[in-house]
Amino acid sequence: MPVCDLTVVPIGVEDGYAAVDEVIAVIAASGLKYEVDAMSTAVEGELDELFAVARAAHERALRTGAHTVLTTLRIHDSRERAPTIEDKVGKHRR
Repeated sequence: MPVCDLTVVPIGVEDGYAAVDEVIAVIAASGLKYEVDAMSTAVEGELDELFAVARAAHERALRTGAHTVLTTLRIHDSRERAPTIEDKVGKHRR
């Protein structure tokens, strides 16, 4: 199952943290496994699900009143071995 790194940056909002909280709520509501870190959110899911959650998060950021939204999506997908969030960061957790 692919893993993506999703960053959504709403620009031009009064409270950027509140806007990002709304974006994270969209990701949480997707039902996909996710993990928030300081600069982005890792999400596990099928490819179509990852694209859908990225679009929904981007659109939610626009609805917060942002005049501009910068969204970055990086996807790790492998046919040899399905990556997981745990594989990528588990050993680094404290």
